[in-house]
Amino acid sequence: MDNFWRLLRTYCLNSTIVGLKYFYIYPDILSRCFWAVNMVSVLAMSFTVTYFLYNRFEEMPTRVAIENQFEPIKNLPYPAITLCTPNQITKSSLKYFNTTLIEGNKTDLESYLPLVLGFYEFINTTDQTRNWLKNFQDLLEKNRYTVPELMGRVPQKCERFLKRCYLERKLYNCTDLFKPILTSRGYCCSFNNNYMFNGKMNIKIRDFVNRTVKATGFNNALVVVTDYEIKDSMTATLLNAGAVMYTDYTEFPSDDELSYIDGYGESFHILSATYTYCSDEVKSLPVWSRNCFFHDEHQLDHFRSYHNSDCDHLCYTNAVKGAWNMSSWLTPENCNCLRDCESRKYRGEMTLGNFRAIPYTLKNPYEGLDLNNSTSAFHFFFTNPVYLKQKQETVMSIISLASNLGGVFGLSMGLSCISLLEILFYTYLGLKLYIRGKLDKMLLAVTNHYNTD
Repeated sequence: MDNFWRLLRTYCLNSTIVGLKYFYIYPDILSRCFWAVNMVSVLAMSFTVTYFLYNRFEEMPTRVAIENQFEPIKNLPYPAITLCTPNQITKSSLKYFNTTLIEGNKTDLESYLPLVLGFYEFINTTDQTRNWLKNFQDLLEKNRYTVPELMGRVPQKCERFLKRCYLERKLYNCTDLFKPILTSRGYCCSFNNNYMFNGKMNIKIRDFVNRTVKATGFNNALVVVTDYEIKDSMTATLLNAGAVMYTDYTEFPSDDELSYIDGYGESFHILSATYTYCSDEVKSLPVWSRNCFFHDEHQLDHFRSYHNSDCDHLCYTNAVKGAWNMSSWLTPENCNCLRDCESRKYRGEMTLGNFRAIPYTLKNPYEGLDLNNSTSAFHFFFTNPVYLKQKQETVMSIISLASNLGGVFGLSMGLSCISLLEILFYTYLGLKLYIRGKLDKMLLAVTNHYNTD
């Protein structure tokens, strides 16, 4: 035991940890109590700071910082712009759809078809509507129609909804720029999107080539003239307004960025873009730490790559299924829909106008069109030749955490890597002395035993 206390005294007097040597330099009780209280207090403060540093490292390992506010916008992909017609059930579609049904003339389609709007808006559910829905479901099954096929047959088609299209001052056939697609807002027409509706389901377009921004300014806008043909709509089936959605071309259309447009008039949509990417340090972090998914990192049902908006779509779908089957009640808040690690986000600031000044313009872009109460003209354009580029980077890496901890313990107690090696070394010496003492006692006992014999 004397060897242990002698070794401890040697360690305290020679240690690089500040304060230990004063226990032996000043052996009186008051001095030892003073240094004991101070060392315990400083040690407690060091561990408290260490706790807060580690919590910060756990809770906020990364941050998104602006890397460049003036990234050139040229060759940036155009956003996927989705226009949804308010006319989701037309009289002409109803008449044609009726001819394709077995015993179609004996059915009350005028009562059944408005219930399709229940996919997009809330409807009052009564005993009568439940009976209609059951009859409607039986009618679809009898004629081997699926719900997506029905939803693609009865709305106003893109060929009739889109009247005229310009892109960067060039006149296009609208069907060359826009493709039909079924969304949470109904039947829509989407520009620069790699998804489309083929008459049976939404599919991903093979060999899709996205359009990129070549020029900015009002004169280089995407101009779309639409007419939802109010005279061809069924009574009490028109939605409140047409919807405009902005997404990246790789995403399925979602209403994260959504605008509603009433009929008759012009609307000017000033677009802006933000691109976010990750540093190499963030890419090396586990998912639970960076709290985001890369597009090829997590597989979603019905989608080839991961997007936060696509995950939200699936979550809503599962919520509807769960509510219908009474098996579960899922909401997007309960889904693990992490944000995208790399993304392009688009926003549109809208200004509304009317057609009153059109007769006085030198060059009328709407010449030959009937500008009635259901006509709208959309102008989508970038005014700024630059966009915002952001970088997700680590707030505190493992190296930074270790450096901070070293600074805390070095500042408070003079503790360093040498101090840790000293502790290990003197622990080794203590074990060595203990083992040697045990061996000496055993050897002495054996020697005494043989001498006695």
